[in-house]
Amino acid sequence: MTGTLRRGWRAQRAVVGMQLRLAFHYRTRAFAQGIGALLLIGLQVALWSAVYAGGDGQVRAGGLTLHQTTVYAAAGTVWVLCLPGLALARQLESKIRDGRIVSELLLPTGFLTQWFSAALGRTAGVTVLVGVPAAIVGAAVLYPFTLDPAHVGRLALTAAIAFVVLFDFSYLIGLSAFFVRRVEGLNEVREALLLLLGGSMMPVSLYPAALRDAAVWTPFVHGFYTPLGTLVGDPFVDDRVVVLGACWAVLLSAAAALCTRAALRRLVIAGG
Repeated sequence: MTGTLRRGWRAQRAVVGMQLRLAFHYRTRAFAQGIGALLLIGLQVALWSAVYAGGDGQVRAGGLTLHQTTVYAAAGTVWVLCLPGLALARQLESKIRDGRIVSELLLPTGFLTQWFSAALGRTAGVTVLVGVPAAIVGAAVLYPFTLDPAHVGRLALTAAIAFVVLFDFSYLIGLSAFFVRRVEGLNEVREALLLLLGGSMMPVSLYPAALRDAAVWTPFVHGFYTPLGTLVGDPFVDDRVVVLGACWAVLLSAAAALCTRAALRRLVIAGG
């Protein structure tokens, strides 16, 4: 049993390493994405400065100062590049459509865990190539920025929850190609809900109270707002919000496992 687990762990590490190297192979595209992110950060700073115009820098909207809001927007710009998104769903759909998915069943890894490891490797690669340099430049522009040491553990937890939630969304949409003819519409719905309820456009604490209170009960808010709100010290991101995010991560992972089993059974039936 221990030997099997060890071999499985080595296989997953190999998948992560392969995706990490692949991310570095496309470094020119990553460089272009980084330049685009920096331009968008500059636009976000100008936009929110105009929104808060006339204040003394300590004026708060939704409990956030101008500096907190601009840091949130800048971090969100980098965040969306690094975490699993549309590319994962489209890649999985493409492999299902052309039959390449069958060859992946022969690999010494679980199907779901293999895709999770691949997403983890890609995220690590893009974070090193794009996220870290853009964060350093953005931090220089938005200096001073400080993170309460007491929140480092919470930030790591909410970031992990966000990764799992966004991966599960993308994976389930891609996997739905086993059951529906096209998944592009599902991708568009996902993006719209993340934009409206997830806080990828602006902090959810700035929403009207009714919409804000409803949004935290959805899984979308935990892909963006919960970790980014933790980063800037948003008072609305309390223990209740973090626990809700953890619950959604568990539920979506369970759904991904169940849908994987149903999809692969469908594949066997179709082949038999």
